[in-house]
Amino acid sequence: MKGEVILHMAFFLGGLAVLCLAWRMRRKNRNLGLAGVSWWVTGYSAMGLAAIGTGVDFYYGDWIKGFVTHLLLTGGMAVIWVGTHLFLEGRIRRTAAVVSILLLAGEAIGVFWFYFVEPAYQVRLTITCVVLLILSANLSMALFLSNMESRAVTIAGVCYFLFALLNGSRTLAILISPDRFAYYLSGPLAVAVTALMFPVLAAAEMAALCMIRNMARGREAE
Repeated sequence: MKGEVILHMAFFLGGLAVLCLAWRMRRKNRNLGLAGVSWWVTGYSAMGLAAIGTGVDFYYGDWIKGFVTHLLLTGGMAVIWVGTHLFLEGRIRRTAAVVSILLLAGEAIGVFWFYFVEPAYQVRLTITCVVLLILSANLSMALFLSNMESRAVTIAGVCYFLFALLNGSRTLAILISPDRFAYYLSGPLAVAVTALMFPVLAAAEMAALCMIRNMARGREAE
């Protein structure tokens, strides 16, 4: 029980940190109007709320952790994905946008079905993991292959790669040692990698803030 309380506090504080950084990002972009940054703010806010929701789910019920946070996590990552492509390229390909929408719609239907109709946590977890892996891996590759050569871009790419790796490891740990009501507490590996996910996300967010700062400096130099 003590370990669960500590992990819930880590979720809450991690989510709060992500929200604070998103607010800072919004303020920094207020007078810049950089493409994609408002999408970043929205996406990071959604993921921060997912962490906070997981941290306080014992007050509001299992549906927060079992249903809402799944959609906030993947939806937030999808919005960050859109924002990153807009920031790097100034546009997003229509085919990629359609595929992302279909991916999220399929996940929403799957999570709803396997929570309210035929409850199966492992299936919901797998669906969410696959969507997060696709989005975070694509984000990482987009940053690594971008024409913006800076340390912040590289760090952000590494962070999204680590996020994908941690998410995949967490899912495998839970599927190998399934416990219907334990969720991310299904063994020490699941606990450890889950606790690391949001610090890595916050690090990616700080790298994004550096990208905004570098872009602003580039504009001033022109």
